[in-house]
Amino acid sequence: MARPQAACYNPAMGEVIRDRAAGGQCASTVGLDASRAEGVVHRTRETAPRPAWRISDMGTALGLAALLVPAWVLPEAAWSPLWRGAARIPLLTSRKAVRRNAKLIHAALDHVGRHGAEAIAQDLKAVVYELRMQDLRAWRPGGWHPRMRLEGEAHLKAALAHGKGAVLWVAPFVFNSGPTKFALHRAGYGLFHLSSPQHGYSETRFGVGCLNRVRCIPEERHLAERVVFDRNAPATAMRRLMRALKAGGVVSIVAASTEGSDVVKGPVFGGRLPVAVGAPRLAGSTGAPLLPVFTVRDRQAGFRIVIEEPIALDPGQSPDERCVAATREFLRRSEPWVRRYPEQWRAWSKWRR
Repeated sequence: MARPQAACYNPAMGEVIRDRAAGGQCASTVGLDASRAEGVVHRTRETAPRPAWRISDMGTALGLAALLVPAWVLPEAAWSPLWRGAARIPLLTSRKAVRRNAKLIHAALDHVGRHGAEAIAQDLKAVVYELRMQDLRAWRPGGWHPRMRLEGEAHLKAALAHGKGAVLWVAPFVFNSGPTKFALHRAGYGLFHLSSPQHGYSETRFGVGCLNRVRCIPEERHLAERVVFDRNAPATAMRRLMRALKAGGVVSIVAASTEGSDVVKGPVFGGRLPVAVGAPRLAGSTGAPLLPVFTVRDRQAGFRIVIEEPIALDPGQSPDERCVAATREFLRRSEPWVRRYPEQWRAWSKWRR
């Protein structure tokens, strides 16, 4: 029999924290800081209308227009050194943002000094801008065909053999978006991907309707369906994904905290990272295996899309307990990848000691 669930409100954070520690008491009643409590945190959902546009949208549009010809003409091998150099020019990048990320990286990676952490933060800026080159290259006649390698496909095949589909929980690395979809499509899998409306460049109505399409349209050519999360009707997307799994399909969800209202602040690098729990909750409710996916760019191999063995979900646990346990295991498996490719991990800005 499941233990009773308690809920308490943290007015400073606007969150309801469900915690099963200490006999079902709320985390705050047993002397824990709510921001560090390891339970499922329910965030207040943002339902206000998106702004029509922002000045930054105009900068993004002009920047994309300026990069179109270089993205089509320059060889792909030139992109990385070009942007690594540009990221070190003060006028082209925010020094404040670089220093902020560098401070977090230095605190998390004990083997990295301050100068090394700043170099990682600068390289992170570089690969984020390089991603724009990839988006634009995909619009060139013939498309973008990077060097990719799908690893661990046997885990996916074994998962699908159970007849309940498979949920891919994709780690938040910079290059997880395009290459993951391209590689799975090339291998013959029809992917149902859960996506935020702000996937791309902007959260404004203009950005969602115009700017973000620069990234989304080329990706959608490699998907069975892009299932867009609607913050005003979140159950709609989940029901669509459940139908896809029931039909034996493959669903992918990025381990981020952009849209989901239920998150776990899981342990990683001696700190905490908020991770939305839609993927383990979906897998637990449908019986579909939950497989972590790590997509990184390796100098020798090109893009590596690595599917690892499933994360075990204990049917004897409550749904929230399964989410907490799955998040802990996902982050435990993430650490070696982040240590090897720290400049490609997009979650640094949300990590807290």
